[in-house]
Amino acid sequence: MFFRPARWLAIVLIAGCSYLPFSSKSPAHAIQEDEEAKISRQFRREAKKQLPLVGNPEIEAYVDQIGRRILSVMGPQNFEYRFFVIADSQLNAFSVPGGSIYMYTGLLDRAKSTSEVAGVMGHEIIHAKDHHMMRMSGPDPLSLLGLLGLILARGGAAGQAAGVIGQALSATRQFAFSRQLELEADTLGAKYMAQAGYDPKGALAFMKTLDQQRALSQSNVPTYLLTHPMTQERVANIELIIRSLPERSAVRGEGVDSLKRIQILIRLERHEEDAVIAESERTLAEQPDNASARHFLALAQQAQGKTGQARANYEKARSLDPRLPGLDRDMGRLYGQMGDFQLAREAFDRALKAEPREALNYLYLGEMYERDNNLREAANAYLSATNLAPYSAVAFNRLGVAYGRMNRPGEGYYYLGRSLLLQDEDEKAVSDYERAIKIVGANSPRGQVIKEEMEAIKSRRK
Repeated sequence: MFFRPARWLAIVLIAGCSYLPFSSKSPAHAIQEDEEAKISRQFRREAKKQLPLVGNPEIEAYVDQIGRRILSVMGPQNFEYRFFVIADSQLNAFSVPGGSIYMYTGLLDRAKSTSEVAGVMGHEIIHAKDHHMMRMSGPDPLSLLGLLGLILARGGAAGQAAGVIGQALSATRQFAFSRQLELEADTLGAKYMAQAGYDPKGALAFMKTLDQQRALSQSNVPTYLLTHPMTQERVANIELIIRSLPERSAVRGEGVDSLKRIQILIRLERHEEDAVIAESERTLAEQPDNASARHFLALAQQAQGKTGQARANYEKARSLDPRLPGLDRDMGRLYGQMGDFQLAREAFDRALKAEPREALNYLYLGEMYERDNNLREAANAYLSATNLAPYSAVAFNRLGVAYGRMNRPGEGYYYLGRSLLLQDEDEKAVSDYERAIKIVGANSPRGQVIKEEMEAIKSRRK
């Protein structure tokens, strides 16, 4: 199920960027980096219980890859960044102290390019990276987590829910970013996204989208603007930054933007298959050689279990344009579901040749090998996926399950524990680590490694 406005409105208003106005003097009670990481973990635990997080690995990976690509040009970081997608129609995004960053499907729906998404991502990363909470004045910043907890608390009667929303609306004005912090996030975010190979004009384009949304409906201002006030100064600043940056050259392998595919996957998560099929068929009636429309038609048909029709449209799309993002991977998955493992392997071989460092290729290759009951190759594929995407809980989970099916329970419990750890399920992770140690032996080299990881988990819970 997607979103319930009465429950989710409050959280986006407060967490949307809950920092107090800038102060040149860091307060004596300023939050410390380890405390920021703790707030981030605690917030993720509450958010997971109450926010409708998207679980589709491809949608998650899309946002994660944008964030990590920007981080890759920023040098060493003081904490681990985590990226999530909330299934909610609001045009919004927010960061939490300690590096947890949330994007809304409403924002992804309205963006016109991946560079626009990267512009928002760069902005939010700077809010976390530069410890804007540590630079604020006002109430004790440690009370923020309690405030977020109040907003995240499960709703009760309608009157109580309305009261919480009212508090959030009032607090939004108090916690909106200051002019200085917004300009800093705009400036550095645009510079880093450009260094990462994204077009910085995307940041400006997204600002204009926000302004248009505001102009079209004064009574329904985009939530993002409540905590990120839009000013002409910000627009002028971004324009100045873009002019100051070196002329952008095409990035190798840039190819077709994958955002439209992600937008289709989001719609399929909302069970809009019939609408996607109808729109794709209308496009194809006018443009029979439109490869993307053929591809999206196949995706929707596959989601409905119409495997024969989906296969025909995938193959037609590939004959029209073999470079379409994710096409060979989609074909590999479909062939695997149909039991044609030879064609599936050929499709995945093509996908891996084109994108040898794409973790999703290995994740779904492992899925195909499991269907073929080739557990050794499945485990190898899942292991490659975890190496390329070390924050993918689903990859670690499937690796653990594969080892369990191979009668290697020590490895199985260990990787299941890793998956739980990435989901902030520390207690359950420790339990699986303890099972793994009993099997592999506490004094074995493997057991020693697991013990060290387990002790690190226990120590951070204190």
